[in-house]
Amino acid sequence: MMKRFHSLFFILILSVSSVVGGLVDAVSIVVDDQPVTLYEIYKVEKQLGLPKEKAVEYMIKQKLKDEELKRLGVEVDEFDVNQEIERIAKKSGIDSLKLRSIMAKRGVDWSDYKKQVKEKLLQERLYERILSTKIQPPSEGTLQEYYQLHIGEFSIPEAIQVIQYSATDRKALKEAMQNPMASVPGVSRNAQMIRSDQVNQQLLFLLTQTPKGKFTQIIPVKGQYVVFYVQEFVNPRPLPYDQVKQQVYAKWMEEKRKEAIKSHFDKLRAAANIKVLRAP
Repeated sequence: MMKRFHSLFFILILSVSSVVGGLVDAVSIVVDDQPVTLYEIYKVEKQLGLPKEKAVEYMIKQKLKDEELKRLGVEVDEFDVNQEIERIAKKSGIDSLKLRSIMAKRGVDWSDYKKQVKEKLLQERLYERILSTKIQPPSEGTLQEYYQLHIGEFSIPEAIQVIQYSATDRKALKEAMQNPMASVPGVSRNAQMIRSDQVNQQLLFLLTQTPKGKFTQIIPVKGQYVVFYVQEFVNPRPLPYDQVKQQVYAKWMEEKRKEAIKSHFDKLRAAANIKVLRAP
């Protein structure tokens, strides 16, 4: 009797597991004949921290992007990936072997990293193809008008009020960035006023490009890591147009690129045949 009970219990567990597994692998949405499973949506929710609705939209956009890659014949091979990794490493003053060692210490799987690099290259090449016929070079008048409308972005403050966070452990520093008011062991804080005429141009650019109330990126400095929390820009002064013309052009182009890409995929989204088979 007991043996029979165990057998029935085992069969029941297998049945439940099969049902759960089937639900996880089940197709939730079909985008132009491309399936999106419940598991894919769940994975995006967890990895990117997105609510369910945004995770669904993210997966729809990914499928539309995959279609565009095929339609336009955009490809990236192993040589392209390795070349890009060498470029990334060289930019940091190291080689790819050292970069691989650093990634391993951070717990990043090398094959996963290469996959990320490949996806980044594919997106860049896809966007280049999409944008090649969509944006015309701006006139001088267009750039000057853009400069006047966004003059605050082309200003330099006399000083910048910041809180400097320093640590030898990058993880601890990231924890402090997530909880700025908490006291994190190993992380020191120092409020200071940085004068624009007394700081190197790279740091000044980094600070001025960081919105008020946000952190800069983490900077490695002499065996430790440093990040700045920008509190206030003191007495910002607009720079002359001729002095910042290149920056004006770069910002105008970046804005137009984002608008064009969004418009392109919005049109694809509107024209796509999307079927919901099972609500996520």
